[in-house]
Amino acid sequence: MDSERPGVPKGRVAVLTVVALLVVLACGGLGVWQWQRGNVVITEPPARQPVAPVSEIVDAGASGAAAVLSADEVGHRVEVTGTFDPDVDLLVPGRALDGVVGSWALGVVVLADGSGVPVVRGWVPEGTLAPALPTGTVDLRGVVQPPEASDLAPSTAALPAGQTWVVSAADLINRVDYPVANAYVTDTAPAAGLRAVPPDDPGQATRRLDWRNLAYAGQWWVFALFAVVLWFRAVRDERRAAGEDDPGTPADGPVHGAGGRDMSGAR
Repeated sequence: MDSERPGVPKGRVAVLTVVALLVVLACGGLGVWQWQRGNVVITEPPARQPVAPVSEIVDAGASGAAAVLSADEVGHRVEVTGTFDPDVDLLVPGRALDGVVGSWALGVVVLADGSGVPVVRGWVPEGTLAPALPTGTVDLRGVVQPPEASDLAPSTAALPAGQTWVVSAADLINRVDYPVANAYVTDTAPAAGLRAVPPDDPGQATRRLDWRNLAYAGQWWVFALFAVVLWFRAVRDERRAAGEDDPGTPADGPVHGAGGRDMSGAR
């Protein structure tokens, strides 16, 4: 009676599988951790940052690159404290809100240092007069927005006094004798008779890539792949070894005759 063919040692294969799985999980997890460290968030989105005094975000006296808002300044919530300049009470026509054409009410708040910050007080429907500028000290909150370029103007036609096509420091400095911030603020809680103007640009978080940590992440994932390859080869070798140890395969060639004596040459 032939002996049964031995199978692959299941206990050893199970141990190899468990070890390989643990290595893959460990290397994969470490790779994800390194990847997250490589994508560093320097600042949170501006809309989620604490409200700051407007002078900490925009500087009316800055020039050159310092006067340009950065990614983590656009969309920042700010507090503006000062007085509205009574000589700057403007409408910005051609502005739609919820599909209705109207105008922005624009003013300039003079801060304690004597500089001015343009403030979009709110929106009114076309043909409607905006409420008068507040008198005395105001303390409002709003969202910082970059200045508008002249090419955003819907028309090049001349406007009547008290109106302007765009919200820009380049236009406002011709109307006042003090420095004006190269940005503007949209009032989030306008006075009665005005509707809040949602900011066009909500801002975004500032990020940077740490290439060293990203490289480490790639290395961990390569190690995980290498563990899978080693597991596959180990299981394959175990199966081959089990086949080679099969006692049902004769090692010294065929044996003829019941007694094992070769009588093929006998006469």
